[in-house]
Amino acid sequence: MIAGYLEDERARGRVPAGADVDTLAAILIGTGHLLFADRTGASPEPAAVRHMVSRVLG
Repeated sequence: MIAGYLEDERARGRVPAGADVDTLAAILIGTGHLLFADRTGASPEPAAVRHMVSRVLG
């Protein structure tokens, strides 16, 4: 699902043409899990999620 979304974004020019969207999707899922999957903590702020995504896709 995330790879498909990234493929669409790549087609629109928002993700670089040569980007490996399958790998990027796995990195986003793994990074999001490691940073934000703590069930005892507060939900992440939207700015923190945007920051993580922009760093991975940057």
